[in-house]
Amino acid sequence: MSKTWRMIGLAAMAALACSLCACERKSPPPPKPAPQPAKDLVPLPAEKPEYSFAAGLAESHPEVVGFMRHFLETCLAGDYSGYRRLVARRSDPESRARFERILHSLHRLTVETIEPLSLQEVPPPVYLVICKAEFVLDEKATRRRSGEPRRLAILALQEDGEWRLALAPAELQPTTETQAATSAPATSSAPSYPWDQDGDY
Repeated sequence: MSKTWRMIGLAAMAALACSLCACERKSPPPPKPAPQPAKDLVPLPAEKPEYSFAAGLAESHPEVVGFMRHFLETCLAGDYSGYRRLVARRSDPESRARFERILHSLHRLTVETIEPLSLQEVPPPVYLVICKAEFVLDEKATRRRSGEPRRLAILALQEDGEWRLALAPAELQPTTETQAATSAPATSSAPSYPWDQDGDY
């Protein structure tokens, strides 16, 4: 190959390299990842409510305890959208305003018992979770907001392989002498809660 043809070949290669570099410079930058939606957070109470589990529950029902811990941490962080994602389809989630009232009403929640449950309308696994709720006292306290603990029943169940929470039917709600006087009738679709009373919860 003559010197002239060698020079022509080198020039052609240089031109091709320059054109490739120009194409690279002109190519658009990779798209930025879509921004994640901000959490729908409600204002937190001045003092964060506490929660605990009765002795032995973590050993006897580790999956349910793990889910309940995740659920409680989500709620106590004021994460309303996270709370909604953890509510079962068979149960209507609380409104944002009521979620905030409940969060500000609670002082302490104790998960007392977890028991497997068989319900005809709900496929297993289903667990009945009994919690004791203690409430904040303030200047608005009334006879129904006396700080007396209340026991509440919820269901831990699975939907599409994921744990979810649902309100237990009224007939599964624990009753005491005080609760029997203020709770909804057994035929009601939902139990009565302290934050439903007197309009200040």
